[in-house]
Amino acid sequence: MQENAKLTREQVLKHLMIRRTRNEIATYYADDLELQGLRFPDVTDPQPLFYKFSSSENDIFNSTIAMLTQKFTYARYKPLIYYEGQREQREVQSQQNLAKFMKILMIKRLESSFYAFNLTLERFIRSYDRVIEEFHKGQVYISKKHIGKIFDLLDTDDQEGIDLLLEADKAERLSAKSFNADFIRDLEIDRKLLATIQERWKRIKRDPKWEAFREVLQKNGRCHWASRK
Repeated sequence: MQENAKLTREQVLKHLMIRRTRNEIATYYADDLELQGLRFPDVTDPQPLFYKFSSSENDIFNSTIAMLTQKFTYARYKPLIYYEGQREQREVQSQQNLAKFMKILMIKRLESSFYAFNLTLERFIRSYDRVIEEFHKGQVYISKKHIGKIFDLLDTDDQEGIDLLLEADKAERLSAKSFNADFIRDLEIDRKLLATIQERWKRIKRDPKWEAFREVLQKNGRCHWASRK
């Protein structure tokens, strides 16, 4: 994929596409802009908006980060690590990369909003439940066909789209007997961690970022970026 992307840039895009920044256009094409009555809108700098966690929110937030980054294995997204048959190394590496991206996705969701994180958490739980159930039925599905599309969906945080691809009927089916015992062990450990995280987040009844943002909107209707304090 990297080689194809490089060839596309060097042999196609550089001959067809010209990239210009806003400043370059305003500087070198000012007369043309004026002639056509065009101008870039003035954009003010974002204003920082600080919000504060309660003691319990802070503890749960930090413990969740620790579990997701230090204890959670993301085994569901890298089954070939546990596969005892022969596979191409690039397939194994792709799944390792996917597991890393899923970790990033979870952290991004958590920092985005509590609501978004809880939705993603619920999807993770359903996904793990399905994989564990299928494993006990004697089968494991992998979706190497869609790995490139999965990375595209990761860029847009489309977790639902990722799940649909991973569950596609065209996914390859492997025998559960071809996986070592660490696979189901790590799956079940991850599932218990997800349950623990979910139970802790049930104690959270508000989203401090949203409350701070809503207060600003109610006062002056202006949008600001929010930062955790």
